[in-house]
Amino acid sequence: MKFLFRLTFFFIFTFSHAQSVRIPDKNFERALIEKGIDSDKKVNGFVLSSDVKPVVFLSLYNKKIRSLEGIQAFTSLQYLDCRKNNLSAVDVSQNIALTSFRKDVNNVIKTNNIFNLMAWFE
Repeated sequence: MKFLFRLTFFFIFTFSHAQSVRIPDKNFERALIEKGIDSDKKVNGFVLSSDVKPVVFLSLYNKKIRSLEGIQAFTSLQYLDCRKNNLSAVDVSQNIALTSFRKDVNNVIKTNNIFNLMAWFE
């Protein structure tokens, strides 16, 4: 009986987060809530995939964000402004629609994207 209970709990937990994106930085998630992107409006470390996939424009200017983990799920994102935050790395390698990326005034040491060569022009 315990095994069945644990198995059921495991599947419920797994499927409830299967359509979610992990957003561990609370300031990042607060910014998404503020912009109406996180539909549950709770700082709980997760955002629905369906909330982030259609986002095309995202300005996160001066939001005290330390990590943009989860930004990879924003697959329609064309414009990202993450200037004046506390970022040390940004991975936008999965954001294939991205055409404008503003990241200056950060501590960005590593950026996994096609904009590495363009960093000189910021």
